Amino acid sequence: MAYVHNATVSWIMSHYTRTMRLWEQFWHRYLGRPYRLHVTEHSSEGPTLILLHGIAASSDKWNELIPLIKDSYRCITIDLLGFGKSPKPQWLAYTMEDHLHSLHKTLASLGLHEDYILMGHSLGSLLATRYAREHPQHVSQLVLLSSPIYPPLEEITGRINRRRTALLLKIYEFLRSNPRVTPANVKRFGKLLPIPKSIVKHPATWVPFMRTLEHCIEQQTILQDIVDISVPIDMFYGTLDSVVVPYNLQSISKITDVQLHQVTSNHDVGKRYAKAVAEWLLASSA
Repeated sequence: MAYVHNATVSWIMSHYTRTMRLWEQFWHRYLGRPYRLHVTEHSSEGPTLILLHGIAASSDKWNELIPLIKDSYRCITIDLLGFGKSPKPQWLAYTMEDHLHSLHKTLASLGLHEDYILMGHSLGSLLATRYAREHPQHVSQLVLLSSPIYPPLEEITGRINRRRTALLLKIYEFLRSNPRVTPANVKRFGKLLPIPKSIVKHPATWVPFMRTLEHCIEQQTILQDIVDISVPIDMFYGTLDSVVVPYNLQSISKITDVQLHQVTSNHDVGKRYAKAVAEWLLASSA
């Protein structure tokens, strides 16, 4: 009897899982309904600050920053589509529009009636900028960290700057096109290429990572987006960052009112980076 009971439960669970998978595919893939993303609210007092992490990462990447500012800001972190605790559909193209539709649905579900600051790191900075351009109603300010800005090569002056930008784009293309680069051998290639180490622990993010890399970072629109944004924009970057070309950021500040802030740090928001951003945020809210 116990065997029959266990077999019945197993069949019911299997049938339920299959039904939910079909329903999800119908609702999201065929009807085009955006996914709702995973949200964590870390504090409830002060101006609202929405934080978007980088590619193949999660909201955990803000762990160094949030403790420094949560007494002065209402901090809300969002796991981007395909990463962290958010849905990771393997069929999705992960275009800028895919990411923004889910982000907009998620922010709308929070019922925010007040203005908020939108902060993005790396990929998150590209998404935050496009979002502020398309949905400017409640975005009062943009704070962009470690933005991987790559203008068309013909628009970059200086041979070194142009070569560095071209090299990064070739590396990204190599990651996507080389069949030897897989989650199984990330450690071997990760020593030479900018592959997020989180993929080793979360291989389900591999497809979202590759497709987001192509459609959001390589085919980015941040330069056009920034020109059309009227809210204040502050950009931070590390002097030791291997995927940010300082000249590309500096060229933006010459044609817009973007304020640049330099930090002695690498790409990630580590202790030193977080301290610099926190000090600036606290001074801004004083």
